[in-house]
Order: sequence, then structure tokens, then C-alpha cells
Amino acid sequence: MGIIGLLYNPKETASFFSRRWNVGTNLDLTFVSFGQDSRLPDRRILGKFPWPQHRLSLITPPKLKVPAHSDPVKRWNFRKADWKRFCVLTGESVERLLRPDTSNTVRGYQDFCESLLSAAKQCIPLACRKNYVPCWDKECETHYCSFIIAPVGTDSDRAASSLLSWLDQKKQERWEEAVNSIDFSQSTRKAWRTINKLTGGSARSSRLCPVSANSIASQLVKNGAHRAGGCESTRFVNKELSDLWKIPIPEGRNISEPFRPEEIAAAFRRLKPRKTPGLELLFPEFILHAKSDLKSWFCDFLNSCMRQLKIPKIWRRALVVAMPKPESH
Repeated sequence: MGIIGLLYNPKETASFFSRRWNVGTNLDLTFVSFGQDSRLPDRRILGKFPWPQHRLSLITPPKLKVPAHSDPVKRWNFRKADWKRFCVLTGESVERLLRPDTSNTVRGYQDFCESLLSAAKQCIPLACRKNYVPCWDKECETHYCSFIIAPVGTDSDRAASSLLSWLDQKKQERWEEAVNSIDFSQSTRKAWRTINKLTGGSARSSRLCPVSANSIASQLVKNGAHRAGGCESTRFVNKELSDLWKIPIPEGRNISEPFRPEEIAAAFRRLKPRKTPGLELLFPEFILHAKSDLKSWFCDFLNSCMRQLKIPKIWRRALVVAMPKPESH
């Protein structure tokens, strides 16, 4: 049974503007009939006409599928990732890698990164969300197709109600997930960002930095420049290194002993998901869901790098983003 209600919003533009009193009021009322689970139509007051004092009201029916605005940037959709297949593909890629004790550490690490990225491209969607609808899944697509093919009347209203109820359920689950993920013990920035999204709190107004990007980059290069030292600096460095080797160490512990697979596995478990990748474009999720054979190869590769005293060149590079500090009040 349909419900008759008043379509009114006190924040919308006045539908009647009196020239005599120079004030605007909402005299033109709109009553609509809608279902219990359906959405209200959209009402928009058009601009002024030359002579009439009344403005036209444009009533549009509600859209069941409303895309959300998103930036045209390709992103990995980890929610729809096939991690079982990803684990299998990473295990198969170990046979195509170089030996862990290879002298060409750059090529060995490059093949390791390419194996993870190749498996990710086959198992994880990577694209721009042009027509993204929050919480939209295959069940919603089924209800939406039923609504499209259903005749106008009771069947279409029933299909629309089923779609809206399913979307509300998925949004409630997403809401509970977002609220439960708030944790101030690890990262307060992420927690406050989530709270601002849920409460609609506006972010701090962006201000132009008085320092140009070129001056920041030149200062970073100047700070990282290596100063060529003379004989005194060389003797000082050698003395510091010899003193470090003379420091007594606990029994059974050696700073130069090989890495154990248990240590590598424990380090991988401490990786936090949803973190920004490095220059290799490897997300922590790739390492966490990789097969144990690939992790064992990486452990042997690290031991080989330590024995040869050689590391990949990309480990010497870093991506630095200069962020201005907020003004102190």
C-alpha cells in the first residue's frame, strides 16, 4: 500500500517570490505517493521567470542506482581479490625465478617483484571506478535486472523494495565494519579520518604553502649530499667500526648470522595492510597472501645479499613527500 507524504525541504529555494514585500516563501506544496521501502522523489526549484512570481518545481523520480563520484585513478580492489588463486600463482612463479644466491641481485629482486605483480593482475581487479555504487554486488545486480524487466506496477515496486532493502543491509554491515575498525592505539590519524567521514566533519581548509616545491626539493638534495672526507674522517669511521666489532654480544647471538625463516615469517606477519607501497608498487597484501615457497626464496635471497655485501639499487632509493606543518596556535 502506498504512503502519501509531503515533499518538502526547508533548506530548498523559495518557490514564490513576492515583488511587493520582497520576500520568498514556499507556497507551492507537492504531495507524492511512495512505498514503505522506497525513496522519496527529488524536488528542485528552477530559476526565476521574467514576469511570474511563482517558480517551477522539477520533480524527478528516485534513482535506484546512483553512482558515486570517484577520481579517475586505477586502484586495487582487495575486497574482490581471489587470494586462493593468488597463493597458487605465487607458488608456481618460484620455479621461474633466479637462484637466491645469484650475483645479479638487481635482476633477482626485479623478478621477485614482477612475479607478485603478475599474480596480482590476474587475481585482483585493477581499474577506475567510473560508475561506482557503494555496497553494490552481484545480488544487487540481480535485483536491479528484475526491476528493469518487471512490468510497471506491483512487480516493479516489489523488485525495487527488495533492492533497496538489500542495499540498506549491506550499508549497515559496511557501517559496522567502519566503526569497529576505529583504533586509537595504532594510528590516531586513521581513526580521526574515519570519524570525520562518519560524522561529516569537514577537513581543515587547504592553505597554500609559502615555500615552493623547488626550494623544498633543493634542500632535501642538499641535506642528502655526501661530503667527501679526508684522512681524519676515514680514520674516525674505521675506529668507530672496530669499536662496534669489539662490543661483547650475548651467547648464542651473532649479528651476522643468517636470517631464519621464522624471523622472516614473523616480520611478514607484522606488516599492516592498507599501507602505501614503495617504489616497487608492492602492497603489504601481496606479501601477506603469497605462498610460503616464495617467502622462503626471499629469505635465502636476503642471506645471499648479506654474504655478498650487495643489495638491490632500489633499496637505496626512497620516495620523500614534503608536508608543511600546521600553524601553531
